[in-house]
Amino acid sequence: MLRPFSLFSRSKKPSTIAFKDYYINWFTTLKKTLLPLLHQSLSSPTSPALLSSHINLLLHHFLSYYDSLDLAVTTDSNNLPYLLYPSWRNSLEKPFLFLGDLHPYIFTNLLRSFLDKENNYDDDFENGVRPWQAMMAWKDPSKSLIIKIGQIERGLRLMVPDLVDRIKRAQAGFVRRVAEDWVIYQGNKEKIEVDGAMKVEMEELASVFKDANRLRRSIISEIVGALSTYQGALFLEALAKFLIGFKDPTFLREFERCKAPIKPYLRLGNLAGRRTLVFSN
Repeated sequence: MLRPFSLFSRSKKPSTIAFKDYYINWFTTLKKTLLPLLHQSLSSPTSPALLSSHINLLLHHFLSYYDSLDLAVTTDSNNLPYLLYPSWRNSLEKPFLFLGDLHPYIFTNLLRSFLDKENNYDDDFENGVRPWQAMMAWKDPSKSLIIKIGQIERGLRLMVPDLVDRIKRAQAGFVRRVAEDWVIYQGNKEKIEVDGAMKVEMEELASVFKDANRLRRSIISEIVGALSTYQGALFLEALAKFLIGFKDPTFLREFERCKAPIKPYLRLGNLAGRRTLVFSN
């Protein structure tokens, strides 16, 4: 099993290269090992205990990734700019990033797609290659689940704007401090404390960055915790397929050739393996 924390040390040199390598290994484990295990459990009769173990492996894999993002910033604050704007993300991924990783709305919108009966379609279901427990997992979801999903969404709509406001305040504070020094010292660059102002801003940005990761961890955990075994398995499978879809070379080439601006609503059936809308601004 991948050991994310072994990649980082308390060195003065940024460990972004190590984190990029970690992400490649993390992604490979997701695609080549954990998703096939879960898919196999969902595609054939299996014991609930085995399916639950595969769910837990995949869930832990997602959560450990956000732990590793936090650790990369905690051990070396110089990593922050590179993690906020990761160069290893391709042009298809970048529109979906919020503070360095997937916008948390993606998780709830992907979850909502399972409740959309018009779009709740899966080729495996139609062809009858999955057990009935998987095929019926999202048929007539309970009222308590619908209420819980609504609570998660409302909490998210409160938290995301707060993170955005904190970023704006940090940036405004940096500009204000530099501008005040510029006036006081009449543009004498040697006396203007740019480094000090930048340090204060970076500390706040690092705090916001880690809070965003905690929010992503919390949302994924809450969603899976609210779902039944088969519902949770199908949700994590769709999330994994969504991430893997970003790397599809054919789809990426089509995206890069497209000159039309990104719409507020994006149809991502090719990414998640589902014919549904999963992201909106």
